[in-house]
Amino acid sequence: MFTNMTVRALAAALASAVLVAACSGENADDAAPADAGTTEPDGAGTPADPGPWVVEAPEDHGLDPATLEEARTYAFAEGRNTQGVVVVRDGVIVAEWYADDAGPDSWVASWSVAKSFASATVGIAIGEGKIPGVDEPMTTWYPEFAGTEREDMTLEDVLQMGSGLDWVENYDPESLASSDIIRMVTGERDQLAYAASQPAEVPPGTRWSYSSGDTMLLSGVIEQATGMPADEYATEVLFEPLGLERAEWWRDGEAHTLTYCCFDSTSRDFARFGQLYLQNGMWGDEQVVPEDWVEDSVVPSAASEEAGEPYGYQWWLGEPEGIDEDVFAAVGHDGQWIYVIPGLDMVVVRNGTYVKDPGPPIADPNLFPVYPSDNFVPGRGTAPPDDWDPSEFLGPIIAAAEG
Repeated sequence: MFTNMTVRALAAALASAVLVAACSGENADDAAPADAGTTEPDGAGTPADPGPWVVEAPEDHGLDPATLEEARTYAFAEGRNTQGVVVVRDGVIVAEWYADDAGPDSWVASWSVAKSFASATVGIAIGEGKIPGVDEPMTTWYPEFAGTEREDMTLEDVLQMGSGLDWVENYDPESLASSDIIRMVTGERDQLAYAASQPAEVPPGTRWSYSSGDTMLLSGVIEQATGMPADEYATEVLFEPLGLERAEWWRDGEAHTLTYCCFDSTSRDFARFGQLYLQNGMWGDEQVVPEDWVEDSVVPSAASEEAGEPYGYQWWLGEPEGIDEDVFAAVGHDGQWIYVIPGLDMVVVRNGTYVKDPGPPIADPNLFPVYPSDNFVPGRGTAPPDDWDPSEFLGPIIAAAEG
C-alpha cells in the first residue's frame, strides 16, 4: 500500500506565514531541451543506452491502445492537473501524453520522489567504497550522536525510516507549532542542522515512521563521505551516466542538498530512472547502481511491514490500492509517481502541474516561497489532482499489458 504524504492542508497553515510576501516574480521559462535515455527493444529488462528514447506503437509491445486510452482520459480529466504521463514497456516508450502547455522537455517537480534518487546515490557511494555499508553507525557522520540515545542508529535505520528520532511529519494547520516538516521547510535556513538536532524518541529500528528528517540526514552522509554536496556527487555518478541533461536538485540556504525532496527534471527522465531500477541498476554496459543495492532497496523492513506500510530503502513497496500486481514506486506530493512493474517489464510515470521558479534552486531563506505546493500560489509551484484513484489510472495500463 502506498501512502502519498499529503500536505494539502499546508496552504492554509502558511497563509499567515512566509509565503505570501515572497511569492512574486515571473514564471520560469523552460531551458534548453534535454534528450532522454534510449533503450533497445530486445526484450524484458534490456539495458538502455544514452541517447533519445525509442518510441514505438503500444500494440507492437502487446498493449491494447483502446485500454490505454482509458488511463489517459482519467489522468487528463478536468481538475486532475496532470502535466505528463510516460509509459515504458520492453525498454521503449509506448505511450506518452502531456497537457496542452507541456511536453517532453517540460520541468517536473519531484517532491518526495527525490528520496529514491537519494537512496540510489547512497548505494553508488557504498559501491565505490566511500561509505562502508548500511551497518555503519550514524555517529561516523554525526559524532554529536555519540553518548546519546541516538548512538546506536545505523545508516540502514535511516534509509528505512527507522531512526527512532522524534519527528512530526504532520501537515495539518492545527499542528503548525508542532510539525517538524512545516518548521523545516518554512523556517530553517540550515535544514540539515535542524534534522540532525532531533532527539531520540524510541530505539532505532524498532518503529517505522515516515520522516523527511531521516532522509535529510542522508544529505550529510553523502556530503561527508564524498567531499561534495549530494547533488554534485549524484550528477557525477548518476545523472551524467543516465544522460539527464535537465536536472536540478535544490539546496537549503547553507548549500546542503535537500535529499528529502525537490529534484527537478522531466517526466521522460523520471522514466529513465525507473527503467534503471527495472534493469537492476544497469544502463547500457555500465552498472550505474550496484545490483545488490537495487535488490536490497525493494525488501521491506520488518518495522514497516508491522506498520502496514511496506517500505524499503526510500522506496514504497507492495500493491497500490486496487491493483493486483507487484509494484515498487517512488512517490511524491501533489501527484508525482514513478511506478516500476517488474512482472510486466513496465515503468509508468505521472507528474502533476509544475511551474518552476525562475531563480536558482536554493531554498533561501526557506523552501516554500520558491517551491509552493497545493496550488497555493496559482501559476507557481505544483498543483495537486482534485481527486486520484490509482486503480482508475494504473489499472487500465496494467490491463492493457495483461491482455
